[in-house]
Amino acid sequence: MEIGVITNPNSRKNQRKPNRADELQSIVGDLGRVHQTRDTEAIKPVIREFLRNKARFWVSDGGDGALHWMLRTGMEVLEEDEFRGTGAAIPLAMPTNGGSIDFVAHNVGLRGNAETLLSALRRTLEEGKVIEEAEVDSMLITGVRVDENGHDMPFRTLGFASAAGGVGQRFFEKLFECGEHTSKDILNVAVKTVSSAPVALSPLRHLPGMPDVLRNFATDMFRPTRVRMTLDGQVQPYTDCTGIHIASMAINLGNVFRFFSKADEPGQLHAIVGTPTPATMIRNIPRMTLGLPMQGKNIYDGPCTEMTLEALDDELMGPIIDGEYYPNTRSISFAPGPRLRIPRVRTQPLDQFRRWN
Repeated sequence: MEIGVITNPNSRKNQRKPNRADELQSIVGDLGRVHQTRDTEAIKPVIREFLRNKARFWVSDGGDGALHWMLRTGMEVLEEDEFRGTGAAIPLAMPTNGGSIDFVAHNVGLRGNAETLLSALRRTLEEGKVIEEAEVDSMLITGVRVDENGHDMPFRTLGFASAAGGVGQRFFEKLFECGEHTSKDILNVAVKTVSSAPVALSPLRHLPGMPDVLRNFATDMFRPTRVRMTLDGQVQPYTDCTGIHIASMAINLGNVFRFFSKADEPGQLHAIVGTPTPATMIRNIPRMTLGLPMQGKNIYDGPCTEMTLEALDDELMGPIIDGEYYPNTRSISFAPGPRLRIPRVRTQPLDQFRRWN
């Protein structure tokens, strides 16, 4: 088997495509297998099949979230007795621009949807051409979540970018409420935050008849996350954090905001953390659009090698990792992870319409 593809029929974009798996199978043909996985647990047996058949390429039909779960599950399966100590490893892994933000695909120059990229991959293999590769740094993320019975559940995964608390995490919560995560939605959340701040963060919010969006939107966005933070071995002096963000690669958020430029240095993470005021963050919006470091008091925007967070009081964390929500998190740590190989295939305009028999 050359190509192993995982597609989620429950994803927003695939719910309108009941024959999605068959369509993708027609593209990869006898060079691979396409599997539907209706939940994250269904991914494990598929990964086992990929490893047993030594698939050279793991392809996720989706964006960063789909890639995230494929890689996390791959890590877990590789620790099972059948594969531990055999030299098996995660092979070339490819996202396919089907998600909300698609950080990873954009960073390595992958353009096009799953149909386009799979067509290009099959064509390149059949023509016997060399598959170009890109290497990207990941983060090794370990933590503890709490289940509905109050029991601790340790987890371990790979990731590329996390809004672990504060304004970035609240921002993604607002995007999730939108249902779609387009550039328009990103701008809409930003505009609502700025326009509601003069009301929500002042006595004006108590005036009778004040619309809820003006009364509460900015208050929700800038609510701090209470944590004990350790950054590169140093316990930070603050606990009410209005920003907790970290990444192993630079990201472009819908061509609206750009962050983490220092993460492009191999083996180096980039953290943006601290307790800046809402006014300070609003003043930094132009710098965010240009990808420049944030300025102001109580902000650290720069390189790091490790960050650990522990929830304080009874409020657990809800970090966002690669667009995936991790609610009820008691503690979480970020450190440099392995460099992952991603195939870079050259697409052609007609690839998205091409089907294989």
